[in-house]
Formats: sequence, structure tokens, C-alpha cells
Amino acid sequence: MAKQLSVRFYQRFDSGGKILDERLARITTDSSAKAFEPRPDGLKVLLINPPIREWSYPNIMPLGQGYMAAVAVTDGHQADVLDLNAERREPVNVSEPEFGRWVEARVLEKIECDRPDVIGIGGIITQYGRIKAIGRLCRRACPEVPIVLGGGIASSMPEFMVRRLPVDVAVQEEGEVTFSEVLHRLEMGASLEGVKGVAYRHEVRPGEFNIRNNGLRPSVLAKEEGLDWLPWPLRSLWPVDEVYRRNPVGHLNWRSKWQDGAAMESGQFAVSMIASRGCPYAGHACDYCYAAYLGAQYRLRSPREVVDEMQHLKERYGAGYIHFLDDLLMTDYRWATELCSELQARRKATGFEVMWGGTCRTNIIADDVLRAKREGRRNILELAHEAGMRQACYGVESGSPQVLKLIDKSGQTVEKMEIAIRETRRVMGYADCSFMIGSPGETADSVRETVELCQRVGLQPEVFFFTTAYPATAFWHLALERGLIRKAVTGVAGPANDDIMEQYFLRLGEQGDSVRTNFSDLPDEEIVRLSWEAISQLGAQNVFRHPHTGETQRRDVIRGATHADV
Repeated sequence: MAKQLSVRFYQRFDSGGKILDERLARITTDSSAKAFEPRPDGLKVLLINPPIREWSYPNIMPLGQGYMAAVAVTDGHQADVLDLNAERREPVNVSEPEFGRWVEARVLEKIECDRPDVIGIGGIITQYGRIKAIGRLCRRACPEVPIVLGGGIASSMPEFMVRRLPVDVAVQEEGEVTFSEVLHRLEMGASLEGVKGVAYRHEVRPGEFNIRNNGLRPSVLAKEEGLDWLPWPLRSLWPVDEVYRRNPVGHLNWRSKWQDGAAMESGQFAVSMIASRGCPYAGHACDYCYAAYLGAQYRLRSPREVVDEMQHLKERYGAGYIHFLDDLLMTDYRWATELCSELQARRKATGFEVMWGGTCRTNIIADDVLRAKREGRRNILELAHEAGMRQACYGVESGSPQVLKLIDKSGQTVEKMEIAIRETRRVMGYADCSFMIGSPGETADSVRETVELCQRVGLQPEVFFFTTAYPATAFWHLALERGLIRKAVTGVAGPANDDIMEQYFLRLGEQGDSVRTNFSDLPDEEIVRLSWEAISQLGAQNVFRHPHTGETQRRDVIRGATHADV
């Protein structure tokens, strides 16, 4: 134990992300965490999870924060949690001012109770407003306590976030190793100079700072060289039993997800996990996607390690379904077959079985379906279904060849989409597909092509989004070039400075709630009309437009579809 505490977690890996000592213990199950006692001189770390999708029941524990908590505890620090998203328990049905007062009260109460040495806040860009408000509360209550920002929001525009939000450090991309080193520096009272993977406020002189970005840290390597030696999320600090497992996700809430996410049947427990980091297409990502927020390289955990965690989740939480939150799960045929074989072997040896689901890509599935027919074997979907897979999720986006080309939907064709969707419906019973309207080249004819694709394969889509520009994507840069970010805020196209970009972030909600960055030549109102028409014809799930808290939920066609102060 003494050796373990003398080696901080970040020191377990070399500069290239490879594990150095496989003998050191790590946190996996609840009982394994008890072996890591807090040091008397360790930090008190408070992790705050802001509310998200406030119109829905909270159903996904913040796994990223779970990993950070496990790292902090491994290094001898004390970790505590304020999970505002879980504490609201149900869809928010009060006014925004009233809900804001509740958030403020809980933040101040928790800070007074814990008196933390470090505060961590994480999330995604649609939580920008909540994160800024919470950061201000933390700064007001304990101005000397450093605030660390993590998650996709920190990675997408790190210097902007440190400049505009009341935070001191932004941890970029994969955070476990970086967070460990940041905590060590803070504990020692040392500068963050040279710490890879962070942007931070560097004090030039008392009261004066500049923003420094130390560049990205190399990602932890795949499987037994790296990812297999990361801890599991420290779920015991979050209300998984009381809240998260009871609110369905994935296969169990496919029908209710876009209404309020309520459980369709009581006693069906679901939890989430991840088996990979990054996306195999991150180097040439789809134009709308921020695929590199967990690193540019696609890396997988070993199948045995993944199944170990799955088995623990069933045994500890009674999970009947496990949803994988990976950007792309079923992309590597060899790994996928090994995962299915491990699940089958575990079933035979111990009786363990569980339903699960995750993301797929139509061209990869279609290619394997055709190859399996030639080789006279079962395809990847058939193998996965036998091993418990019950939901395959696809971001199809469009049924128009022209639009697919313009959004750089690499390798995907309408023909391959048809093959993958038909086979998924045959094997799984349904295919969970999402689309978006308002991309470059979108016309009434291209939307009609999308509708006809769905009709040919008998698909009831999950959702039709509006194409929206998010930071760190090709569409973000295109939207800036076209002046669409300013237009979304003011109603008039033009250049966007930090003030305009911040106002844009403050207005972001669900992709499907309104047109924000219409890349087509059609009027916004026409994009909305075409969206409702497609939803109605195909019976898609997102028949509601979800507002910000306190606004009225709408089901009718929205006129004046951008949230702009015209």
C-alpha cells in the first residue's frame, strides 16, 4: 500500500500512454475501492454534475466524472459528489427562476458542508449556461478554490472556456491521467506549466492572468497496454440504485425517450458503460460530429475486461440491460466476435447473461452482412444477438446521396444503409436510427429521398434532428464562415466574436427543438415544415420540441424557428 500511494496514478503510464506497472491495484468493484484510504494530506475533491435534459427523467450517470472520482481516490484524495441532475429526480416542471434558485441553494449548501480543496465540473456544450452559473456560485462561495472543467465542453474550445467561464483549468480529451497530475500539482502548490492535456489560467502577476494551452496528452493505449488498467467508474458515489438504474436507457426507453424518458415497465434496471475511446473515423470525421473528444485514436478495451464490468453491473445493480455509450461500438469485426465469444463462454461457465446495446455504422454492418453470405457464416449482428445484443443504433442522417457526400458521411451509401437497416430489423426486431434535416445541399427532394429510404426498408426512425453546428466540428467552422452563428443569435448573418459565440451556446438545447444553423438554401420555416412532415409520415419518436426549463413544450410547427433576438 505504501508503494501504491507513493506512485500517483499518472505516474503509472509512460509519456506515450503505455502502462508501466501492471501489479498496482485499481478500483473496479465497490469492495476494491475500500483498499484506497484517503491520505491525511490529500485533497478534498468535489465533483458537480449539472442538470441536463431537464425535460426528461435522469437516466445516465456521468461516467466521465465516475472515472475522475476513481482516479482521485486512487491517489489518496477524498472524493464527493453533488449530482444536481440526479437530485431533481424527474422532469423539471417549475419556472426557470425557481429551478435556478434550487440549483443555487444546493451548490452553496454542499460547498458549506464539504469545504472542498478542488471543485470539478463537467458536461457538454448544451450545458454551458448551467455550468457558467454553477461556476459563478462556486467562485463566490470559495474564491480561492481552483475549479477544474472537464468533459466535451472543455475539450471542444479549451481556451475559450477558460477565458469565459469561471474556471481555472480545462482538462482536454481523455482525462484520467491528466486529472491525476493536475491534482498532484495543486496539492503541491506547483504551477501547471508543462502538464500536457490542460489549458489554464497562468498568473502573470497578482490579479493578472493569461491563458496557456499545454497541448494534448497522448491517449492511453488500447487493451492490455493501457485501457485495461484504468479504473472503472466509482459508481458508489452516485445514486445509481435510487435514480439512474430505475430510469431506462437505450433499448428499454426507445419508445419513451423523446417524450420524458419514463420507465415503461417497473423493475427493469438499466446502467451504462463504455468499451472504447475515440472513433475510427475521427481523422476524417463526419462534418457534424466532434469525434475526437476522447482522443483522435480509436482504442478498445479487451473483451474479457469489458465482460467483467458487465457482469459486475448485473450482479451489483441487478441490471437487465446495459447500454454502451461509445461513439462507435460495433466497428471492429474481430473485437466484436471476441466480445460475443466471451459473453457466450461466461454464460456457459457462470450462467451470466444480460441484454445490451450500442452504436453501429451502416457501411460496416452492411459489408459484414455481404461478406458473411459469401463465406457461409453468421454475420456480426446475428452473433451479437445470440450474445444478448438487443439494440443497434445508427446515425443515418440522410437518405440523399448528395447530402451524404456533402456532410462527408465516409463510406456510407444508400445501398449499404438499406442492407444494414433491413438486417438489423430482421435480427433485432427494429433499428434505432436518427436523421437530421438542414444540412448543406438539403432540398425538399433530398428530404423526400430520406422518407422514401425509410419507407422502402419499413423503418420507423427514432428522431429527426435539425443540423446544428457544434464546436470542434467541420460544421462549426462552416457556420462561422457563413455567419450562421451570429444569425442564430441576432437574426442577421455576420462574424461572431466571443460574445456572440457565448450567446449561441447559452441558447443551445436539443438538436430537434429548433433550427439554429440552417446550412441549406431553404428558409428555416420550410426546414421545420419538412421535418414535421417526415416525422408524421414515418411515425418518428420525437413528436415533441423540448424547450429550455420554464418554457412551454410545443408540438405544433414552429414559426420563426431560430432562437434569435431579431
